[in-house]
Amino acid sequence: MYSRHVHACSAFCARAAVACAAAFCAIAAEGAPERLDVVAVYYPHWHRYPKGDEWFHPGWTEWEYVRDAKRLYPGHKQPMVPYAGYLDGSNPADVAKEIALASNAGIDVFLYDYYWYDGKVTQEEALEKGFLCAPNRDRMKFAIMWCYHERNYQWRPALGSERRRLMSLAHTKDEFLGLIDHCIANYFARPEYWRKDGKVFFSIFNAWHFYTRHGANAAAVRAELDEARARIRAAGLGEAHFNAQNISPRNSAAIKAAGFDSITDYNLATGSVPRARRLDGQLLFDYASNMPDIVARRCAEMDSAALPYMPNVTTGWDATPRCRQDEPYPWAKREYPYGASFTNNTADAFRKSLEVAKAWAESSPKKPGAVYVNGWNEYTEGTYLVPNNWDSDGFLRAVAAVFGRRPAGEYTFVDPVTKGLFTIPSATFEDVAYGGHPRQKLDVWLPKSGGGPFPVVVYFHGGGWDGGAIVDRIAGNAVSRLTERGVAVVSSGYRYIRDARADGVKPPVAACIGDCEAALRFVKAHAEDWKLDCSRLGLVGGSAGGCTALCLALRDGNAHSVKAVAPIIPQTSMDPAEMREWIPGIRYGGHAFGYGSFDEWLLHREACLDDIGKISPAALLRRIDAARAPAIYMLYPKRLAGRSPDLVHSPAFGERFAEIARKRGISCEVAYGGREFYGAAFDWIADELCRR
Repeated sequence: MYSRHVHACSAFCARAAVACAAAFCAIAAEGAPERLDVVAVYYPHWHRYPKGDEWFHPGWTEWEYVRDAKRLYPGHKQPMVPYAGYLDGSNPADVAKEIALASNAGIDVFLYDYYWYDGKVTQEEALEKGFLCAPNRDRMKFAIMWCYHERNYQWRPALGSERRRLMSLAHTKDEFLGLIDHCIANYFARPEYWRKDGKVFFSIFNAWHFYTRHGANAAAVRAELDEARARIRAAGLGEAHFNAQNISPRNSAAIKAAGFDSITDYNLATGSVPRARRLDGQLLFDYASNMPDIVARRCAEMDSAALPYMPNVTTGWDATPRCRQDEPYPWAKREYPYGASFTNNTADAFRKSLEVAKAWAESSPKKPGAVYVNGWNEYTEGTYLVPNNWDSDGFLRAVAAVFGRRPAGEYTFVDPVTKGLFTIPSATFEDVAYGGHPRQKLDVWLPKSGGGPFPVVVYFHGGGWDGGAIVDRIAGNAVSRLTERGVAVVSSGYRYIRDARADGVKPPVAACIGDCEAALRFVKAHAEDWKLDCSRLGLVGGSAGGCTALCLALRDGNAHSVKAVAPIIPQTSMDPAEMREWIPGIRYGGHAFGYGSFDEWLLHREACLDDIGKISPAALLRRIDAARAPAIYMLYPKRLAGRSPDLVHSPAFGERFAEIARKRGISCEVAYGGREFYGAAFDWIADELCRR
């Protein structure tokens, strides 16, 4: 389970944590701190817009750079594949998915990057056609952040080339007040617009640039802000709150004199790591050992600021998708976007950074009232929260653990296969660590009625052992169905094949299965704590997870005393010769044993026989004492009739496996159903486990 204490990764961070904790205790004596608003930066560049057609080509979106990004170094999270799909930011149905995921994780506000250049605005379709037309927009607030910078061409420019200007700021009073009038007419009066302490919130990116372009004249800037406040007031919208981004503590007094109400950072990326290391030309920085310290250091610096500071936590940094893909790495010189990147930006490290920011914000006497996160969807700069093929929904889980889900009793997730959203009851215990790797986590749902001990089903997700999520549509289908029958549910994550390769595990699939076995042992070790009856233990898995479930139920003579196993579309053999005999043309599985192709695996089969004997369910089925075998129920979409169109999940896997079981006197049923047929497996296993 997530701990609630402030984590420090250095002596400085530890001192900051102690100071935060002491201040927090003082506040706690007066009463619980008010809930902080969580503000996520929203980058509106994922839809077609007129200027994009002009600057790039008709139909262009920045998704092109996400799709074809290359992996440049070990641990590089490229290419990134969003589990909800390549969403169109101007499509209200797509934005509704984002709102549902973000709001459930505890995010309160989307802060929209807004590109306004002397009356000309671009990319506003994401806000006006997407967010403001989304059917569930009432679940989320939004606010405007004026992107106060020149618009230069920064999308895969040649290294060392001069960047052409796309749009220029006028740097005039009329430009600023024109934007304020535009927002009064279109945004500020909307019920979804965010009000900070009841005041209309408006942020300016790079506010120091705004200040200096006004001659560093605080009185002149204040006069403009006062005029803006007067116009907002005259429109019947009350007072305004002006936020300045990217302001240092030493400049905060001038910004306060200029009329701003608060300060924050847009992000805390690689520019925040020690200057000496940047000057050395280092290109890779470890997020886990840097970011919590960076956040703590920045917060401590802001103790002396003249204005309330809303602390920022950045999820990562990697602008390589915006770099030319034919440019040799490491870069010959450093200039945006050719710069440094963070590695090892795990959800656990992000959570620790959030905890530091939250503790400081709650303890600050200036009461900033909010924490910024960069970002929701800046995919091509490596700052995003959305579920994906590298982190699943770990970042959203981190936000939820620190700030709380909304509503508290619900968990909304995206299924990696269907890309659909599902909402189920929140886990009784979420993201429980059963090991030290970020993927070694599990969720536990206990029945709400009855005192236990409860029979328990442990679920392992699919994804070819190289993707998926702790909770997917199959697990989501199980939770209420089983808990309402008095059966506890555990859903477990595990290391992927790529993690196993990085860890040097051979064959790589042994790490995936070994993790699931460790999770199973962990559950049994906590049976008393969770009131589980592990004499009534069942396993379920989907696809590769189904293969894992069979393997763990059959290996070592059913050493875990599994009573029943109900794999869904499982691979029942991991012997390439047997697989090719059962399913001619199959080409799946070589990656699990470290080979680049099925044929290469088949060629080296003799060298793999020992591992096959430990992993392949069919091999284990042939050896197990029939009296020790669990009851088996396998589910496939339809009965085999000729060549299956889906060789990876062919019903032949089930039918040939069942033949072996019948010859050995082992109970094994193969059932068939439609596309969303998972309930049958859970009904069957509940019957088996609840039968005394």
